[in-house]
Amino acid sequence: MKALYLIRHGQTDWNVENRMQGHLDSPLTEIGRGQAGLHGKTLKACAGISQLIASPSGRTRETAYILNSYLKASLHFDESLLERDCGEWSGRTLTEIATEYPRSWKARMEDGYHHRPPGGENHQDMLQRVQALLDALIESEVDEIGLVTHGVMSRVILSYFLNLTPMETNRVRHPNDLFYRLEFGSQQVQANHFVKGNGPISGLLHRTDSGTIPPAGEHRKGSGE
Repeated sequence: MKALYLIRHGQTDWNVENRMQGHLDSPLTEIGRGQAGLHGKTLKACAGISQLIASPSGRTRETAYILNSYLKASLHFDESLLERDCGEWSGRTLTEIATEYPRSWKARMEDGYHHRPPGGENHQDMLQRVQALLDALIESEVDEIGLVTHGVMSRVILSYFLNLTPMETNRVRHPNDLFYRLEFGSQQVQANHFVKGNGPISGLLHRTDSGTIPPAGEHRKGSGE
């Protein structure tokens, strides 16, 4: 594999409501379908994706089908790409969670990487279930592959390939209107991203006080462990 594209599903009803989805689901909004379509047009113009692998959730399936109406790639679904299991928080809004689970919410805000929602997963749990797929992708003879996945799982994948620290991982953001491209060299992985059809823009989108996008440059290959 020479390049990997990480595409998050388009905006959903529960994204708009700030509601935890996890292994539950909600449909794409009209905006979300438009985001998926623009990603498809952009990828058709800038990439040579011949294989798409998607999470089997309804929102990622719908996104993948829209993307593939442009890409005409081989498409299959893999449960290891599912979003984080949010446990008891699934289906609740962020406000409801902060009110009903104040101690757990505080722990999540202090350390989102290691924290597990009650009955749910953290980043390390997610890496354990997706790592075999990621290692297989590295050995794949397919030059360019697209993964259609979720916001937290995207951070897990970026952390693994770019050898990010937990703090760095927590700062990465993947909004619905953005996709990432990782280009694999012999010693380094180059990261860039596309927003609303514009790019490539060097580096990752980070959470910052100013909302700016600092360049990430090149990152070392590594397991991220």
